[in-house]
Amino acid sequence: MPSITSVVTAARFAQGLTYADFVAQATVNQDKFVANGANVPLSEEDTSFFRKAVAHPRGPAKMLALAEAWCGDVYRELPTAARIAEATGMELRVFLRDQNLDIMEEFLSNNGKSRAIPVFVFYTKDLEYLTHWTERSASAHAGLGVAMSEAKAKLNLPQSATFGTLPDTDRQALLQEVITRVRPFGDQWRRDAIQEIRQLLANALSIPNAA
Repeated sequence: MPSITSVVTAARFAQGLTYADFVAQATVNQDKFVANGANVPLSEEDTSFFRKAVAHPRGPAKMLALAEAWCGDVYRELPTAARIAEATGMELRVFLRDQNLDIMEEFLSNNGKSRAIPVFVFYTKDLEYLTHWTERSASAHAGLGVAMSEAKAKLNLPQSATFGTLPDTDRQALLQEVITRVRPFGDQWRRDAIQEIRQLLANALSIPNAA
């Protein structure tokens, strides 16, 4: 939940990048944004729900995304946010996390310890905060944990190892092994994220989570 006094004013929101501009300025993973954008698992029922939410008197008219192109969770989930905005008329603006840490500070996760991205923040037309979603679905959190554990075991790395503590060779090997293990689950995790976002908005607006 952001602070009562937010740094996200109308003028600041307008400074954010459009999704197209965000992808255009990315120096890595442009191909992944394009591929995921061409295959967003947004059903007709999902689209109907989001349009219903936007039509609500206090519905989400603006969406702010905190992102960085190097992040796997971002290139998996941000194309979905862009498609939701496109389908509903929500105004989406993307802010680079590392250049907008004051905004990021309003949406820290892990009890205020983590600058996890992506973050999708939903506001009314007057920039009244409604709700926000962070990083990845619960299923993705669980699946990534299993993939990390299995990958470390295969590579004979200690279970306590992290990407930040490993030497570069081991870090790259672990990264590639994890990516290989989680790739088959990407679309399901994206569908699960959509359902979580639907529920957050349904709760914020006190409406049924239905089309």
